[in-house]
Amino acid sequence: MRIISIGCPIPSPSVDNHSIANASSIFDYDACIVDLQSVSEQIEGIAATTLDVKAPDGRAIGIGESGAFHFGLGELLQQRQLEFQQMLDNGGVLVVFAYPNVRHPNIASFPGLNRYSLIPGPEGDPFRWPTLRPADGKDVRPTVPQHPVSGFLDDLAGRLRYRALFDLNASDGAQIVGRSIGGAAVAVEFRSGPGRIVVLPPPDNLASSQRKVFSASLLEMIERLAQEPDSSAAPVWVRRYDSPEATAARDELTSAQNDLKQAQRRVTEAESLLADTTRFQGMLWQSQNLAFRDTVADAFRVLGYTVSMTDDHLEIRDGSETSLVELTSANNAVSDRVYLTLQSRIEEQYLRRKSRPKGIIVANGHRQTDPRIRREPFPKTLINACETYGYALIPVEALFELVSFAGEAADEPEVLEDIRRSVAETAGVLEIALEEEEEEAEASAPPAENGAVAAPAEANPAS
Repeated sequence: MRIISIGCPIPSPSVDNHSIANASSIFDYDACIVDLQSVSEQIEGIAATTLDVKAPDGRAIGIGESGAFHFGLGELLQQRQLEFQQMLDNGGVLVVFAYPNVRHPNIASFPGLNRYSLIPGPEGDPFRWPTLRPADGKDVRPTVPQHPVSGFLDDLAGRLRYRALFDLNASDGAQIVGRSIGGAAVAVEFRSGPGRIVVLPPPDNLASSQRKVFSASLLEMIERLAQEPDSSAAPVWVRRYDSPEATAARDELTSAQNDLKQAQRRVTEAESLLADTTRFQGMLWQSQNLAFRDTVADAFRVLGYTVSMTDDHLEIRDGSETSLVELTSANNAVSDRVYLTLQSRIEEQYLRRKSRPKGIIVANGHRQTDPRIRREPFPKTLINACETYGYALIPVEALFELVSFAGEAADEPEVLEDIRRSVAETAGVLEIALEEEEEEAEASAPPAENGAVAAPAEANPAS
């Protein structure tokens, strides 16, 4: 069996060790081992003219087009890409040590080049973000005991370090053969026609004695991968020789695969539905980041506002009335300086447009505490400032209650108008009177005089 290793020295007489630059034709081998970090470093070194390497024919490799005295780097890499594909088409085994993907933008003759461009892409392009993501850890465990990779992962336990993980669906056609202790897919096999691509965590600073174990186990794994029969490649007519038991097993497998696809589809739909129905819960606990801003913006849209966002600024409109919104979220009580930021924005807009917009602060103090038991989520100085300057101070739990009620009253525009009017008239903390609170108040209050009636039972925004 002929094996070539690129960028990963394997001390064995059965392996030809080369770099991506000086390797002979890869398709002449039965298997190839490639360390993509080493390949990337060589590409960048050649592109920066800090690495002097030669092609197999002795010509220097440069970043320009090929000529009589030099070989173009882009042309070399495209040639390697085709050689990898041809080796797989021949039924070869490609072992790839995985790292996060990076771009190589300085290779003009190979536009769009990245670390995985040379690897023939399995169906679904699993090397793109976010399917392939950076990660770091040392605990890798085999998931398929009978797979050739399992022995390699067991032999190298604690001596591999995964640098990337895969986020794969059942429909991606990949077989996950190794996971981290936390369940991340870090060792995966893909099929490419009759060939096999096995993506593994790279070794972690092996000593010379450990490298012998690494090399022996790796070569044993490759031998098994190459010799293992591929039932999927068997001709269709073989099924005519199935025994009744084999036919029943084949039917059971087909049925189970169909059930798995349907279950995966239901899971995806349920995940989407759950994310949609719980999206506003996020503003009860999220920190002051883009997700928090987007969730609050969606809440104002549900209330009937027109929302616009520029950079980190949020602005809402109700008809001709404009309000500038500042957001603040903290593990403890929020800072009272947020009103200074809001005041500065209002004054800037007044000088620019000659109109003074309403000010709104959405505050999420003690964000990691259940809103029902939060105590003093914002300081008294912030409340006083909002009352003085006429700003509405909206606790996130109040906004959550409003948007929850608004979702039920989506077909009642007059109710949404009442909510927006209450926000516009608020100077200080916006308080929400819920049904339970009103029932308690009605039970303890004296009889109403002059025909007074209670507020609507569902929710009553009041400043």
